Amino acid sequence: MKLKMGMPALIEFSSVEENALLCQELGLSFVELNMNMPYCFPQNLPAGKVRRLSSELGLRFTLHMPDDFDLGSLHASVRQGTLERSMEALDWAIDAELELLNFHINPGIYFTLPKYRVWIFDKFYDQFSENLVGAFRTLLDRANSHGIKLSVENVCNFDLPFIERVLDELVRLEGFHLTWDVGHDAKTGYKERPVLMRHETNLAHMHLHDYDGKSDHQVLFTGEIDIIGMVMFAQAHGMSVVLETKTIDSLVQSMDRLRKRLG
Repeated sequence: MKLKMGMPALIEFSSVEENALLCQELGLSFVELNMNMPYCFPQNLPAGKVRRLSSELGLRFTLHMPDDFDLGSLHASVRQGTLERSMEALDWAIDAELELLNFHINPGIYFTLPKYRVWIFDKFYDQFSENLVGAFRTLLDRANSHGIKLSVENVCNFDLPFIERVLDELVRLEGFHLTWDVGHDAKTGYKERPVLMRHETNLAHMHLHDYDGKSDHQVLFTGEIDIIGMVMFAQAHGMSVVLETKTIDSLVQSMDRLRKRLG
C-alpha cells in the first residue's frame, strides 16, 4: 500500500515498545501515541527512546492529545494550564521528532431548557473564539518552525453551529490542519462531512474505523462505511491514516481484510 498508515497506542499494552513491535509486525508505518495513557506521558517517555525506536524499527510516531483538554475554556487558569501542558507536549514532540499532534475541540457544557439546549461557548462565543484561536496561534508559531503538524479531529461536534464558526477562523491560521475521523462522522449520520469538505484543503490526517449502526471503532468492512473510498480519498489527499480499531485482534483482522480488498 502506497499510503502512510499507522495504529493507535493500545490500552492492552503498557509500553511504547509493545506498540512499536506490533506496528512493525503488521507492516504499518507509525504509532499514534496517546496522552490519555500514562505510559505515553512525556515525563514518562524519554524523547530519546522514541527516536531510538524510530531508528531501529523504521517507524514514526504521532501524538493524540488528551481528550479532556480545553483550550477554549472561559476559566483563565484552566485555559492557561491546558496551554502550558500542550506546549510541554509540543516541545517534547519536537525533541522526539514526531510528525503530528492530534487535538479535539472541547464543546463545553450546555444548559437544558424546557424546549432546547443552550451551549455556554455559543452564548459567550466571542470569548470562546478569542481563547481557542489565540491558543492555537501560540502553538502553531512553535510547531510550524519545527515542521510538526497540528490537527483537530471531528468528535461528533463539527455540526454544532458554534464549532463550525470557530473552525472557519482556525483554518485561516498557517499550518492548521484537520483530522477526519470517519467513524465519528458516520455516528452523526454524516452531519460532519459537509464541514470537513468545506475545509478539504486543510485535511491532513484520518482516523479509519467502521461503524455498524450502533458503535464505531469496529473492524474494517463490518459496518456501513465505504472503507475503500475513504482509503482512496486519503491517498489522493496525501493524508496519514490511523487504523483506529483499539485491540490487537481487531487491528490484525482489519489489516488482513484491507490487504485482501486492495490486492
